[in-house]
Amino acid sequence: MVRNELSKKGAVLTAFAVTTIWSTSWVLIKIGLKEIPALPFASLRYFLAFLLLLPWLLRKNTFRIILALSIKDWIILGGLGLVTYTFCQGGLYLAISYLPNTTVSLILNFTPVLVAFAGGFWLGEKLSLWQYAGLVILITGAVIFFFPVPSGSLPVLGLVFTGLTLLFNVASSLYSRKLLRNGAYPVIIITGVCMGIGSTAMALGSSAWRWLPGLSLQNWIIIFFLAATNTALAFTLWNKALQKLTAFESNIISNTMLVQIAIFSYFFLGDEITIKMALGMALVIWAARCWSISEAIFDQRPNSDKGITDMDLFTLGIITRIECDGNFKYSEIPL
Repeated sequence: MVRNELSKKGAVLTAFAVTTIWSTSWVLIKIGLKEIPALPFASLRYFLAFLLLLPWLLRKNTFRIILALSIKDWIILGGLGLVTYTFCQGGLYLAISYLPNTTVSLILNFTPVLVAFAGGFWLGEKLSLWQYAGLVILITGAVIFFFPVPSGSLPVLGLVFTGLTLLFNVASSLYSRKLLRNGAYPVIIITGVCMGIGSTAMALGSSAWRWLPGLSLQNWIIIFFLAATNTALAFTLWNKALQKLTAFESNIISNTMLVQIAIFSYFFLGDEITIKMALGMALVIWAARCWSISEAIFDQRPNSDKGITDMDLFTLGIITRIECDGNFKYSEIPL
């Protein structure tokens, strides 16, 4: 569907359009949660997205690889599916059901920082001075955004779900990074199979089918739009844009999502944005730029791994923070 190569200007405009589409997800999820609980809602959205990907999974060459998967392969992919979709995406929907969108989004901006520190332990990756500087700015921005906290303004359960989502987000990023580095599975299989397993497990665990008869036309439209436009189409367009954009450019664009989510939530949901909160968000975005600068320098080193760099991990963290579908970052699905 999206086959022609984009110009540089076209890639920039496409990337901005995609981040806007992803930012609308938060508003649509909030609206949908008024009628259907978080876990059934999330499972229906991603199971439908999985069904939309089935034609590519059933292609001759891809399906042959799926049939050849061993029990160990299914356990590995199943584990990633549970972490990425059942726990991470499910946790995100639960967090949004308790807390304002902007609050959840800002907390999940810590994903790339935690991924980098965890990568230092498990993947042998070292942090640069730019990244340490970014960490200090990030924490400062978060403190300005949240404190002082009015009594009872942030439900404890919402913070718990957000914290768990953050941890599963990090685990998903590291898990998928390791699989992509090894090159053991085509990306379409990592994406489609994991999405199918994760969404099915979430649907079974939440008895999602019990909510089908009572869904309004509005919610069916929201679920289909999230599955088709905000997942399959948006990630395909993002991949096309990445063919022309550098890692630094793509991450600067993706970091505008924090502001876009806040703006959309302000106009459509009535969420509050104070000067203090705006300053905190600005510092968080600036912190992300520090990480981007560091990784842009890394990408220019001789013999650096151009296929999957630390910068890609940062992008993966940002994307996963919104959609928990970060492995699409490397996919080439010709929708």
